[in-house]
Amino acid sequence: MIENFFIGTDIECIKRFETIKPDDKFSEKVYTNIELEYCFKKQYPAQHLAVRFAAKEAIIKALSASGVLQVNYTDIEIRNDKNNIPTAKVNTNIMKSYKIKISLSHCEDKAIAFVLLEKVE
Repeated sequence: MIENFFIGTDIECIKRFETIKPDDKFSEKVYTNIELEYCFKKQYPAQHLAVRFAAKEAIIKALSASGVLQVNYTDIEIRNDKNNIPTAKVNTNIMKSYKIKISLSHCEDKAIAFVLLEKVE
């Protein structure tokens, strides 16, 4: 049934993420250590930081639409699987009732994320 599905999307300007450092307050509030390590190993960390932030925002929007209103950014971790496909792990007990799929993309100046959340009770 369609009532069991929730979507979220977000788009970010990559330029906003160019001055972020691994140890600043924003990074500590938003990203996990694994995400920061991944992003700052890249030649251009800003695009990876931006797309992960967009993913977290999209997940929070989908969860909000489903009635879940209390999720911290660091409860959400965006990783690539063994096939380099982005996946999301949300570290809350609430997520036992949901399946989550994400799609991420970025170009020169924008990063976008789309999330599909399915309630599986």
